[in-house]
Amino acid sequence: MFNMENLSVNISVREEKMNKKKVFIVNNEEVGVADFGDTLEKAINNFRKSLKMYLDAYPEKKKFFIAEKREPVLVSRIFL
Repeated sequence: MFNMENLSVNISVREEKMNKKKVFIVNNEEVGVADFGDTLEKAINNFRKSLKMYLDAYPEKKKFFIAEKREPVLVSRIFL
């Protein structure tokens, strides 16, 4: 186990229907961890737990998330 402090994580968030109910899905592309919840807050909390379990199992992947003093990546959507 390790400390989750000083980690910076890029996520994408989207809404989807699951069993006719709206859910929020939070995803990290660098390592492929995702989770969901009925609210955005629950989805992010569930994602944090899933990422922590993933990094406990694969601590060498922590290097993808070490916080550096750099500008955050902006992810947006365009419609073609």
